[in-house]
Amino acid sequence: MGQRPNDSASEARGGGVASSYDLKPVPADRRSASTLDVALLFAGANVVTSTLITGGTLGLMGGSVKQLVGIALLGVVIGTLPIAILARLGPRTGLPTMVLLRQPFGLMGAGAIAFLLVITNFAWIALNNVVAAQAMTAIVGGEQWAWSLIVGVAATVLALGGERVMALFDRVAVPLLAVLGVWLTWKLVGMIGSDGGLAEPQTRARVAPLLALDLVVGYQVSWSLMFADYTRFQRRESQATRSVLFGLSATSVWLMIVGLAAARHTGDGANDPTSMILGLGLPVTALALVALSTITTNFVNLFLSGLAVRNLVPRARPVPVVVAIGVIGTALGIVSGGFLDSYAGFMGTLATLLLPIVAVALVHFFGGGTRASAQSEPALPSLHWRGVLAWMAGCATYQACVALGWGATLPTLLVAGGIYALTTRGVHRQSQPLPNN
Repeated sequence: MGQRPNDSASEARGGGVASSYDLKPVPADRRSASTLDVALLFAGANVVTSTLITGGTLGLMGGSVKQLVGIALLGVVIGTLPIAILARLGPRTGLPTMVLLRQPFGLMGAGAIAFLLVITNFAWIALNNVVAAQAMTAIVGGEQWAWSLIVGVAATVLALGGERVMALFDRVAVPLLAVLGVWLTWKLVGMIGSDGGLAEPQTRARVAPLLALDLVVGYQVSWSLMFADYTRFQRRESQATRSVLFGLSATSVWLMIVGLAAARHTGDGANDPTSMILGLGLPVTALALVALSTITTNFVNLFLSGLAVRNLVPRARPVPVVVAIGVIGTALGIVSGGFLDSYAGFMGTLATLLLPIVAVALVHFFGGGTRASAQSEPALPSLHWRGVLAWMAGCATYQACVALGWGATLPTLLVAGGIYALTTRGVHRQSQPLPNN
């Protein structure tokens, strides 16, 4: 639907931009991505300033460092494990995430999720550009809006190259970003040893541990809508699980703890990476790596948004779609610089919307009797009310828990997954084949 038959076949068999953004199953001869390749794509997306910001925000919530490190570890496990399980659907079917989600939610439901992904990625692109612009302004001066524009253009150009160009870029960028992380870690260890530890901040009220856990889980599940988009270029399901676990878990634990410690050490109530790096006395050249990290994440955001738009409008051409998304996200970063001040709230919004989707997908694909299929079918229901009902109930549960001051992660997963399981009980959750568009 929406393409000439020969176009789709040639896109799927070939390489480059069109095949990277195609919604058809990836052919067997193109499933050549190694465990390391996909792990580096996830790591490159996650070895980024937003992971440091999450740790810094956690560090400003009050409580002992030992307690907060434990919260970070637990939150990373809870947030990453479901994504690692769902990632197995990539090699199993060769399909992108948004197409797979048509099965539990229907065409309209998956379309709504695709639209949600595009909108939230505008915010991510803008946030990352703001951080990069702050870093570059501190290095060489100039106007912050100009640097935001430059970084936005660079990420968009890379995203146009498809998954192969991104993988090659990450093979250079991720080790450099790891150097920055090691540099920050070494500096912190030396400073903590010399000044006797990390004091609890006096400027913020202490936050309940379960609410702090929600922050970490919310950050991890922000990657959930890409669970199959890169792993579909792999051959084996075990590869997919290992790639996600290594790429997301290791980098999150490391950089969240670094961000937590850096925010505590600087003691100025700031959670932005530029303040952390300068507060630790690192040279301003280290900020160049901060800017680089935003590019590795933003081309992932652009890639995912491009797939989401193709799910909504199958006739849309990849190049103009990616360019349009890059322009909008970059423009948003130029006109609004207040994202860091409301970061915890942004994570709460993402968790509200995404945790129920994760729960429903897990029950649908791994709850027994379901096997994802990549066959053709002329008509898929426009809306699966059971999946949408569970999604809405999960969203309501999360917000109710927040209003009551309770931890929302576990109740949301249980309510959304439980409702979907109960409403599909007695209804065979045989996975419908998916349309080829």
